[in-house]
Amino acid sequence: MRVWLATLGSFATFGMLILALPLYAKDELGAGSVGVGLAMGAGSVTSMIFSSLAGRLGDRRGRRPLLLAGASVMLISYLALALRPSLGAVVGIRLLAGAGEATFVVGAYTVVADLAPPARRGEAMSLVTLASYLGLTVGPVVGDLVLGGHRFALVWLVTAALVVLSTAAIATLRETRPDSEVVAHAGWLPPRGALLPGLLVLLGLLGFGGFGAFAALYARELGIGRPGLVFALFGGVIVLVRAIARKLPDTFGARRTLVGSFLLLATGLAIVGAWQSITGLLVGTTIFAAGQALTYPSAMLLAMEATSAEERSATVGTVGAFVDVAIGLGAITLGGAAAIAGYGGAFLVASAVALSGLAVLVPLKKSTRVVLEADAAEP
Repeated sequence: MRVWLATLGSFATFGMLILALPLYAKDELGAGSVGVGLAMGAGSVTSMIFSSLAGRLGDRRGRRPLLLAGASVMLISYLALALRPSLGAVVGIRLLAGAGEATFVVGAYTVVADLAPPARRGEAMSLVTLASYLGLTVGPVVGDLVLGGHRFALVWLVTAALVVLSTAAIATLRETRPDSEVVAHAGWLPPRGALLPGLLVLLGLLGFGGFGAFAALYARELGIGRPGLVFALFGGVIVLVRAIARKLPDTFGARRTLVGSFLLLATGLAIVGAWQSITGLLVGTTIFAAGQALTYPSAMLLAMEATSAEERSATVGTVGAFVDVAIGLGAITLGGAAAIAGYGGAFLVASAVALSGLAVLVPLKKSTRVVLEADAAEP
């Protein structure tokens, strides 16, 4: 429960950032679409790098150090944003924050995987990521209310306070790394079994990178005065789907669930891009969010089925690294697409990328629940 609350708080800060940072970059710093994309996507560069590194460190040193170190870096980064930095400084701050965010999330998700029974790991990942998306739902709404006109510094101070509360929730958490006679992998490269699931995450979440960077601006362009409501809808649908369908990956298999998720992602993004109206944005966001809700838990389950318990933290970190690549690449490349073809064109490009995920799934055999010998030996 404490990890769930800490995850909720940390992702609420990211939800506030998704709303406020693009507006700060555009309104206060005069950045264009590419500049906004860089501001939003910069953190994904270091997050990608540190997800994998933090995963390996978590397997060797434990999960608690990841949680505490990551939260500390996040706190410093949000306080730095409150100093009203320039665009270049914002990019630098986001590079630092990305490392902290990745380290914290890898620690939190690995703790959940450690504690969950092997046959219910898909459900466990759905529940902890339900907390993350609940945070993403509440965060933009809170950020919108705190921001008011242009109270950007106050937004960053509130995010810093949420990080402090999240840290307090896990400060006394016991170490959950399983005792094993097998020594953790000595290298730094990601587990091979996690690479294909990571690619599926990349294709499935690239649209979210563009959505996070430009949905607020697109909503305002269409006439929505409170763009935080679009993110509330997005996060609310994800929370609902993950709560109701949390057992879907374990019951029907990761591959089959991913097929459905990619179809929903592509359809939702296509509606957002082609039906350029408030109604189109809301309908498309609803369908897109339903697909988003199923993608990560299914891909993570696929990765854990293909790797050992001694590489569990590295597996979480590897799949997480692809999330970061997707968000950063989506923000930057779809920012370029938006500069050429407008926001609608950018979302259509994201739809095509999501649809390509089906081609990656074709060579995979029908997914079944696989319990590794190392897992079976755990109490």
